[in-house]
Amino acid sequence: MERKYISVTDFTTVLKRIFYAEDMLKNVAVLGEVSGFKISGGHAYFTLKDKESALPCSCFYVAKTHIPKDGDSVICVGGPDFYQKGGRFSFVVQKIEPYGEGLILKQIEELKKKLAAEGIFDASHKKPIPRFNKEVCVVTSKTGAVIRDIVKTVRLKNPVIDIVVKDVRVQGAGAEKEIAAALKSVDKLGFDAVILARGGGSLEDLMPFYTEDVARALFEMQTPVISAVGHEVDWALSDYAADIRAGTPSIAAEIVTKDIFERRSRLSNAKNTMHLMMEKKILQEKEKIPSPVLMKSYIDKKISEKRNALSSLDYLSSILSKKVQDAQYRLLMADDEIHRIEKERIDEDKRILENCKRDISLSLTPRIRESKILLSSLK
Repeated sequence: MERKYISVTDFTTVLKRIFYAEDMLKNVAVLGEVSGFKISGGHAYFTLKDKESALPCSCFYVAKTHIPKDGDSVICVGGPDFYQKGGRFSFVVQKIEPYGEGLILKQIEELKKKLAAEGIFDASHKKPIPRFNKEVCVVTSKTGAVIRDIVKTVRLKNPVIDIVVKDVRVQGAGAEKEIAAALKSVDKLGFDAVILARGGGSLEDLMPFYTEDVARALFEMQTPVISAVGHEVDWALSDYAADIRAGTPSIAAEIVTKDIFERRSRLSNAKNTMHLMMEKKILQEKEKIPSPVLMKSYIDKKISEKRNALSSLDYLSSILSKKVQDAQYRLLMADDEIHRIEKERIDEDKRILENCKRDISLSLTPRIRESKILLSSLK
């Protein structure tokens, strides 16, 4: 008896028709984890799997839908297909939607873009943290390990800073409203700085710090605020909205604390250095002062020089005195000579006058006699 059979093409055609005919298999939403995701020519190929099974997937024109990465949980909407020539079964995906943490991350990214566009994260809005703080408020749960770590870190460096705790719930439904209200409340109390803190945890645990309420409350604060949420690798939206981000609560405590012991040590070292410098300067100045023997020799030399100068002055004075005396003598001699010459001139003048008088008299006497005779004859 001859066995009945069908061809490979007939069999694969039946399979393909079953896939297309079954309404249940159209627009099926399948939940799974992405593995081996790659894009080629604008189309994506990957495996959707769970703990028990794996489903090969193809997504054409993947740019039109959500693009996941390996490890993401997603919901793929589409239907099965059988490629007859290659004999390969594939789930043709029309739409990819993030699920679970992936969906949360997508929502966070969308909120982050929205707040960034409004300037909530702008660096120009950031306020500097004061260098010397007297009162610091920590907004966190008072029963957690976070506040103990902060207090311990602060006290190791500075025992005088006042630390005030504003107790809030840091996870769970409604925690974001409580945190935002607490931030607005402490902002009015005049603290030097505020720390918003929470320890590590899952994304779901940290969700209050990824909310719009907390981000806006941080943006509106007048008091400088530090966000210290989760571990070093965690970046909550509160980290972007705060004035500064600290990788851990302990780092935040270090930021607001100046090590008073270190400052005292530096001041003491500076004092000692200054003291040594002053002593060195004094010694240098002392070295510039001559010894008593040299000082006496110097003084004796100066006295000798002064004496010599005085002796020179006395000598000059005697010379000047002699010259003055000589001048006075010459003046007297000149005066006598002048008197002698004047007397001689006067005597000469008198002699000349006498001679003139005699000559005149001699010349006039005959004429006078003749005149007298003439007068007598006229009478």
